[in-house]
Amino acid sequence: MGATYVENLAHTRKEATRRQRIEAEQRRRDELRDGYAKLKDVLPVSNQKSSKVSLLERATNHIILLEKQTQEMQSRLLLLEQEVQRLRAVNEKISLGTSNSPSPGNIHGVDARPLSPPPEPGMPIHSLAHVQGQEPPREDSRSPASDY
Repeated sequence: MGATYVENLAHTRKEATRRQRIEAEQRRRDELRDGYAKLKDVLPVSNQKSSKVSLLERATNHIILLEKQTQEMQSRLLLLEQEVQRLRAVNEKISLGTSNSPSPGNIHGVDARPLSPPPEPGMPIHSLAHVQGQEPPREDSRSPASDY
């Protein structure tokens, strides 16, 4: 009877270990499935096939696009910050009236340079209309801060 008890105990342990491994694998698969579902939900809608490989490719391409757009926006922001600094300097000169010393572009105490740099070739005059995914502001639109 002692040998049978030991064999049953060993078999029970093996079975418990086997069940634990199966459950762990099922949890891993569930987590992967949930992860793919979440990834699919945050990506733009596509008519492409939705295999896991194509989903990962779409995600990679979308991340690359977002990084490119971020870099472009950061470059544009830098240019706009430089323009703000230049305009502040012009404003300070005008408000202080200290434009007695002639400088290039300074005609009769007024800076003759345009207040804004000319648009880049191929860029529309009103660039707000071409911010991807956004409409230009309307005259009758309220600021988001006033909605609260």
